[in-house]
Amino acid sequence: MCWLNKLCFLLLVSVYCEAQTLRKEAYMTVPNLIKAAGYPIEKHRVTTPDGYILQMHRIPAGRRSARRTGDLSAKGKKAVLIVHGLMGHSGDFVIMGPERSLAYLLADAGYDVWLANLRGNLYTSHTTLKRNDKKFWEYSFHEHGKYDLPEMIDKVLNVTGLEKIMYLGYSMGTTSFFTMMSQRPEYNQKLIAFVALAPAVYLNNAKPIANLFLNTMDLPNVLKARGMLAVQPQLLQSLIANVCNLKQPETDLCTTFIYALVGEDYEQNDLDMAPVYLYRIQPASWRQLEHFGKICLTGEFTTFSGGLYGPVKPYNISNVKIPVSILYGENDQLTEKSQVMRLADELKANGVLEEVRPGCSWPKFNHLDFVFAKDVGTLFNIPLVKHIDRMYNKYA
Repeated sequence: MCWLNKLCFLLLVSVYCEAQTLRKEAYMTVPNLIKAAGYPIEKHRVTTPDGYILQMHRIPAGRRSARRTGDLSAKGKKAVLIVHGLMGHSGDFVIMGPERSLAYLLADAGYDVWLANLRGNLYTSHTTLKRNDKKFWEYSFHEHGKYDLPEMIDKVLNVTGLEKIMYLGYSMGTTSFFTMMSQRPEYNQKLIAFVALAPAVYLNNAKPIANLFLNTMDLPNVLKARGMLAVQPQLLQSLIANVCNLKQPETDLCTTFIYALVGEDYEQNDLDMAPVYLYRIQPASWRQLEHFGKICLTGEFTTFSGGLYGPVKPYNISNVKIPVSILYGENDQLTEKSQVMRLADELKANGVLEEVRPGCSWPKFNHLDFVFAKDVGTLFNIPLVKHIDRMYNKYA
């Protein structure tokens, strides 16, 4: 997704974080969250060829089956890898609790659930670099696709003994998938199908704001020159803490700005959980944001420019050879419908498009609702599990 996604959400909930005592979930690690919810949890690590150490979180069994039978084994189960969006981590798919979060619902439905953590967030480190080293932050979603995802897919296959798994990506988790397939097409042989939620490939709708921040304000270079190695959550909070007044959201300038970007959906704002999510926002490299910004400006899905990346060239979406199901939000203004359809047309021409449709019947469903809507369980995730079942049964 374009970098504006998480910035918008930060604007929406910052005032609440200032005013409220955070719920205990805000301070819990992802493994502790999963354990507290009554699910088994395993931690697995992979090391990429360029030295990043990525921690994956596995839920091998559902809560009910584990309590009833004591069986925590994932042997013979269907496995799914879930990949987060920009400034997110594995916790995004468990933070809403057992009745609403996708990871728990899939585990209860009999899946072996693996949650990815792409380089940069809390659950990643490096063999030689420290997080305050400039070189630690020299990556984009290009490296997610070239290095991170292949290593994590191989880890799932090696641990489970399966030949293929299902891949589900949200927003930047879809971007990383397409960059992987462009660079590592052999991974078609290791995946059953791809479920793309709010795919962030063509992002023309965000062109005006990307132009403002990248060109007019030159924000990344200005902040890098002041020693800021990455976009840290504390920076965003400090910038907006005194800007918004959400006591009257219908007349609040910040809320108006946010909804112009992600789509208006007052009804699905969970203001009880929003401060928790804000506290758990993860860092992002400037290169990630610049890369997304250039995609917004050009309207093309291309590589980053300069240095080791060489000349700008399009990512080869035609390398995707597995079935792809696309679910979008009717009111998603970041990964807007016409741009999703552009991607769908390319996949259809390549003979791999399974379907493209709205994620749910709620007409205001926006970009953030896929993970954080107040009623995300009933509106989206419970039907999504059934959809994944159909895809798995059809193609496995």
